[in-house]
Amino acid sequence: MATKSKARRKSRAKGGRHSERGVGGRLARPSRQELREVAAKRRFRQNLYVYGGGALLVAIVALVIFVNIRNAAPVGDEESWPSQGNTHIQQGSASPIEYNTTPPTSGPHYPGLAPWNIYSEPIRYEQVVHNMEDGGVIVYYQCEEDCPELREQLAGVVRPYVNSGRHVLMMPNDPNWTGFGSQSAHKDMGARIALTAWQRLDKFEEFDEGRIRAFIEKYEGIDHHVR
Repeated sequence: MATKSKARRKSRAKGGRHSERGVGGRLARPSRQELREVAAKRRFRQNLYVYGGGALLVAIVALVIFVNIRNAAPVGDEESWPSQGNTHIQQGSASPIEYNTTPPTSGPHYPGLAPWNIYSEPIRYEQVVHNMEDGGVIVYYQCEEDCPELREQLAGVVRPYVNSGRHVLMMPNDPNWTGFGSQSAHKDMGARIALTAWQRLDKFEEFDEGRIRAFIEKYEGIDHHVR
């Protein structure tokens, strides 16, 4: 009896593994039911990987299509214009060609950039065209008389972009400004508000925050240097 009790204690100390073995200490073969359960679990994991990966791929493709459609859709009355090139001209000189839009959306420009900021005084077109080539968006406003309310509304939209280092610049458009020369450096843009990016232009009369933000988000940061 003592020998049998000792054997049982030894078996329990080994975790009862003797119950998993057959005659001669060999491992017992799993039953058909156990094999079916193992196979079912394996198929479930495989299906999970296949269908889960497929669903992820579909989601990625859908996101890419959505972004492309959104970027292709025009903002407001946005217009697309042919490029007039990106030739550098001497600082302070006038463009050798007439820009095909007012304000311009491409063409000859100075080598340097205007700092990204909110300006109360005009800047020459030839300066900010380079800003657009570097992925900038220019927000213009033009008023026959002083328009502090419109200016502050526009600044309220532009300021967070400037403060966070985004490529956005705001300035007045003044057809009477000579730009330190004898000829007018600006032209009448025919609207109170104009948004420009490289080869893109949107003009409108009334302040529209959503429209301005949509234009900035669509075009800001896109570099247009010829590689």
